[in-house]
Amino acid sequence: MKKRLIFLVCVLSSLAVAAAAFFVFRAEEASHRRTLRAEVLHGLSDVKTDLVMAVSRKMYLVRTLESAIRIRPMLTQREFDTLMFGMLDRLHAVRSVRLVRDGVVTHSYPYEDGAGHVLEADDPAFLHVPNAGFVQAGRVRIVYSGRGGGRPSGMAVVAPVDVRGGDGDLKRWGLIVVSVDVDRFMTMAGLPGRLADVRMALRVPGPVQGRLLTLSGDPLVFDMEPLRADVRFFSQVWQLAAAPEHGWYASPASKYILGGGVILALLVPASLWMMLSVLMGRFEDRKKYRYLVETAKAIILRLDLTGQVEFCNEYAEQFYGYGHGELVGKPLVGTLIPEKGMEGQSMKRYIGKLLMNPSAHPFNETMNLRKNGEIVWVAWANQPVLADDGTMVGLLCVGTDITDRKLMEESLRQREKQYRLLAENVSDIIWGLDADLRYTYVSPSDEGVRGFKRYEVLGRSIGEFLTPAARTRLDAVLAVLGTSPGGDGAVTTSATEDLEFYCADGSLVWLESKLGLMLNEDGVRIGIQGVSRDITDRKRAEALREDMERMAKHDLKTPLGAVIGLPGEIRRAGPVTPEQDALLETVENAGGAMLALINRSLDLYKMECGTLELHRSPVDVVEVIERIKVEAQPHIRSKGISIGIEIADGDGPFLVQADAGLFQSMLSNMLLNALEASPESGTVSIILAGGSVPAITIRNKGEVPPDMREVFFEKYATGNKASGSGLGTYSARLIARTHGGDITVDTARPGETGVTITLPSA
Repeated sequence: MKKRLIFLVCVLSSLAVAAAAFFVFRAEEASHRRTLRAEVLHGLSDVKTDLVMAVSRKMYLVRTLESAIRIRPMLTQREFDTLMFGMLDRLHAVRSVRLVRDGVVTHSYPYEDGAGHVLEADDPAFLHVPNAGFVQAGRVRIVYSGRGGGRPSGMAVVAPVDVRGGDGDLKRWGLIVVSVDVDRFMTMAGLPGRLADVRMALRVPGPVQGRLLTLSGDPLVFDMEPLRADVRFFSQVWQLAAAPEHGWYASPASKYILGGGVILALLVPASLWMMLSVLMGRFEDRKKYRYLVETAKAIILRLDLTGQVEFCNEYAEQFYGYGHGELVGKPLVGTLIPEKGMEGQSMKRYIGKLLMNPSAHPFNETMNLRKNGEIVWVAWANQPVLADDGTMVGLLCVGTDITDRKLMEESLRQREKQYRLLAENVSDIIWGLDADLRYTYVSPSDEGVRGFKRYEVLGRSIGEFLTPAARTRLDAVLAVLGTSPGGDGAVTTSATEDLEFYCADGSLVWLESKLGLMLNEDGVRIGIQGVSRDITDRKRAEALREDMERMAKHDLKTPLGAVIGLPGEIRRAGPVTPEQDALLETVENAGGAMLALINRSLDLYKMECGTLELHRSPVDVVEVIERIKVEAQPHIRSKGISIGIEIADGDGPFLVQADAGLFQSMLSNMLLNALEASPESGTVSIILAGGSVPAITIRNKGEVPPDMREVFFEKYATGNKASGSGLGTYSARLIARTHGGDITVDTARPGETGVTITLPSA
């Protein structure tokens, strides 16, 4: 029977190893696929950006020339040459620009390219375009010509121009024909061959309905399950595709994973066979030791994983006053150990932790109860009980009576009373709280400051005596105490905070309070010790100064209105020189900037006081991000940063309920911080996750300096930045909290920084 059991275990372990190897293989393939996709997507984004810029230049050329003709329909060849010389300075892909009226080229740049030429139906600029001289009103056509075989070398943009006649109606003036060298255009756009490991191709609509032409790259790319992107050029939509150079090939590590899985599937069962054979041999030896356990003069208990007594020796039954077999099956907590310890901690929770990790508490001392209610103290040595397969099935506890020693320790506690006299005769308020923040002690000086009798305070929660704002600050301090903000293992055990308390007569008093955290041996909070000092006069002086500053800021807005408005009045009063206009614009900009700073300061104060009125409405986060990207485009291009947006719940709008102006300010602050902190050619990823609490996560390369992590969201904390007010992150988190959300920073990943914004859902 034993051999059959060992054989079954070995077979199951072999199957488990094989299954694990298979899952690792699948995970490796999925990870490799994601990596390839990310590389291709990065290259596709870069090329699309360059292509969009190249297309925009051509569109700008046509629109600008159209506007120039409308302003001056009788444009001379010399004026046309001057205009084209400036506009085509960097548009090297443009072969020529011609103006056509009634089928005749009236203007051409360069001049040698057909001025005065009568366009024919087979002219390259009009190839495959029926009635080329009469383009449909309001539509710009793009015509391709050249090599044949589906890949053109030339491209012409044909745009109609309408001008307003003397009767005020629009009339057809003629056509603008821009001839473009496709090869040079693709080179300027970064195609082909921008990336060595990524194949790209670009195709456009052909002259025949449903037929597509390949402008650049290999047409086979579109058959390789590529990633695609669309680029609009006037009325056409161009398709840009990218795929790995060698296709979506398998991971090189897959064969090693499968090979390693086969080897482990053979070695693990063989190892288990030998180990289980040895353990089965030792099973018989354990019976020999059971007699020794039952007759030992020590308390020996065995607990199962639920905390119930599975076994106890005769000495334990005699010590606790129970009959034979009476303890078996009963819970340890509530039978031999009371529900609460001497310090008020839950003993059931403590025993649960002990059963989960016995090695963390190999020795401990607990207060115990005999059957007759007598309290005794026992020192325990704890050892996990393991099954044949090495898993933990119980806990073995060996105890020694230490009641006499505990009685001696109690006499030492009496001496503590002598030190209480010191606390009873100081001017500062000394107080203590238990784990539930209820008063356990308060010095007599509290009555002189707040007017409460001691019996009116003891046993009540400290929150009952604090203003709502002070309770919030106390909760924030307690959240930090007992943690390691710097990640270096140093735990914060004390802090100082100014708290506003209610007095017995209903008045308020400010107390500067130093809080000290009291922990037990397990690092669990068992109380708070505090010392408070009256600083009401100082707080009143500070409040008076802040009120004066706010009144001064508010009064500055009236003269600023004149500073901002007078330049416009001066311009309307009479002509000004360009130098004078520049000076007036400087005055306007400076006044506007100062007014914005004042308004922002006043809004921050209202948010800090909780009096700012929000104008909530559904806001599309993706649309706001796109606006911010456009504003930050110069910075993005200068550093070569790519920004990716991922909506965790699919495509479409991502809505939150927020004040649109404040929301854009908050998101702009955090996104610009990420762009400034990113290295050259870095990436900034924005992940939008929906649900009951929508979250916006902005992650960038670069770490927050260790000395800035604790003050990342505090006022005027600028780190090593050469400029900045230090209000960006502070105001952003204040805006989020005003909306009922929050902002947190994550520096757990080496070399990266993540900021998560949570707001109410739409």
